[in-house]
Amino acid sequence: MRKLLCATDLSMRAERAVRRAAGLAQQHGAELLLLHVVDDDQPHHIIEARQAEARAHLESGAAALPGGRGSIAAIEVVAGNAFEAIARYGHEWNAELIVMGAHRRRALVDVFVGSTLERVLRADGVPVLVVNTGEHGPYRDVLLALDISPASTRAVQAARSLGLLDGGISVVHAYDAAFTGMLEGSGASPDEAHAYSEAWEREARARLRAFLAANDLADRRIELTIDSGSPYDAIHHAVAQQAPQLLVVGTRGLTGLKRVFLGSVADRVLREIECDILAVPPPRTARR
Repeated sequence: MRKLLCATDLSMRAERAVRRAAGLAQQHGAELLLLHVVDDDQPHHIIEARQAEARAHLESGAAALPGGRGSIAAIEVVAGNAFEAIARYGHEWNAELIVMGAHRRRALVDVFVGSTLERVLRADGVPVLVVNTGEHGPYRDVLLALDISPASTRAVQAARSLGLLDGGISVVHAYDAAFTGMLEGSGASPDEAHAYSEAWEREARARLRAFLAANDLADRRIELTIDSGSPYDAIHHAVAQQAPQLLVVGTRGLTGLKRVFLGSVADRVLREIECDILAVPPPRTARR
């Protein structure tokens, strides 16, 4: 990790993200850009006053961050649209990671328009670290949510290249067990349905092992959780049971009505799971 961008709205949630970003910069010897965006839909004198106040706040708080003021390469306070400014500075800074605090969900506004966080994820294909906790040391326990897809491959590769897989690793994987109910409905005995379920789980475990080997993780000691429930329920349960410091997920880049009506496991994870989350989107050219 060489360059990262931390976008802050100066809220308490964002303060946790700033501390985490500074800790990562210190840990990896990376350059950190702190960015705050002032809404430009207000009188000019108010914009200038808020920009000055925000810069003073960030400068004064820098000394208390991990690594002190030296952990920050630059502080930018600009007027404009938050999403557009974050995307632009992320591109100009060549950021390998964007760090943000969790956002407050606003019901239908987020569903149909998308939060700043979700729009940033869909902008340029840059991984986004969503910070929900106040810790800032190295991630010691990382949970990979894998569905053995290109999205999961990108997530694993990104987490590794960012240096976030140096601690303990566990995996949660969900497979569709709807066939069990279909078998029982077709007259199969409970024992037969159970046998098929066990065979399906063994196959899912074998596919997962092959996926990990293909992604250079075969030599790591990794705890596997195979769940026959829905992907979100499997992730939620694994987080509750294992209490990882970081959850890694890949996103599929769905947009518009397709995202609204089909939903997204990653979207729900970002809104409802409370550990830190690394969300890895598809490349911009792969958006649908």
